[in-house]
Amino acid sequence: MSELGQALKDARENKGLTLDELQEQTKIQKRYLQAIEEGHFERLPGAFYTRAFIKSYAETVGLDFAELTEKYASEMPKVHHESSEIRTLPPDGTDDLPSRASRPGKKRSGNWSSVINKAIIIVICLIVLMIVYILISNFAGSRAEKAPDTNQGTGSSISFSGTTHSDSGSSIADSGNSQSGSSPSTSQKQSLKPEQTQGNKSTYTLTGTTEFKVNIATKNGNPAWFRAQDETGKILLEGTASDAGKKSYSFDAGNVKSLSIKFGSVPNTEFKVNGQAFHFPNKNIIQTIIIKFNK
Repeated sequence: MSELGQALKDARENKGLTLDELQEQTKIQKRYLQAIEEGHFERLPGAFYTRAFIKSYAETVGLDFAELTEKYASEMPKVHHESSEIRTLPPDGTDDLPSRASRPGKKRSGNWSSVINKAIIIVICLIVLMIVYILISNFAGSRAEKAPDTNQGTGSSISFSGTTHSDSGSSIADSGNSQSGSSPSTSQKQSLKPEQTQGNKSTYTLTGTTEFKVNIATKNGNPAWFRAQDETGKILLEGTASDAGKKSYSFDAGNVKSLSIKFGSVPNTEFKVNGQAFHFPNKNIIQTIIIKFNK
C-alpha cells in the first residue's frame, strides 16, 4: 500500500465510512476506491481520472487535495495529453472503453467511420460533463471549508426551560423562548453557553439543569457519523445515523462531567441537548463539540 493510499484510508476510517458508503457518496466504483488505497493506479482508467477520483475521495473524507498533491507528489499520477486515443467511462459505470482511433492509412467503411465520429462526440460530451462536475464539487467544498467561525466564546448562550415533575414521573418541558413567569419551584433556567472556538473544536458549559440527555439524528437522510466520549476518553456511544440504517441515537450523559462529541458530517447532523436543538458554531464539515456539565 502506498503512503498516499494509506493516508486516504486512515481518513476514511476516522470518519467511520466503509468503501460501500464512500462509493455511494462519491459515485466512484468500489474497486477503483480500493485500487487507490492500495496504490494500484494502473487499474484506473488513465491519469486524468485517477487524479479526479483521488480529489473526490480526499474531499469526501475531509482532506485537502492541494496538500496531498504537494506531500505525495512522487505518487500522484501526472496528467498529459494523449493524442493516440481518448478514454473515458461510459454512463453505466462499466469498464468497457471505446476502441482506439484507427491508424492513418487503414481503410474503413462509410458506416464504421460514422460510428467512430459519433463515439468521439459522445466521449467529448462525457469529458465536459465530468470536468463541470469536478469544478462544482471543488467550489462547494472550498466554500464549506473557508466559512469563518461565527462564535469565538463570546456569543449569546442557548437557554431553555429545565424539567418539571408530575405525579406519574418526570418529563422534560421545553418552553422555547417564552417569557412567562413560571415559579422557581416548577421550572429552572437552563443555559448552554459557548466558551471557546478554535478551528473545528468548540467548548460549551451546560448549567441550570440536573439532566443531560443527548439526541443525535440524521437531518436529511444522509449518513451522520459521531463518536461521544467522557472526560477520561472512554467512548460512550458511536454510530452513523441515516435513513439506510438507524435514524437517531439517544443517551443519558447525566453522570459525565465533560462530554466530547466528534461529528463527521455536520451538514447531515441534527443534535439536541435535553430536547433543545443545538446550532453548530460554524459550517465546517467535521467538528468536535465539548460540553462541560455543571449541575
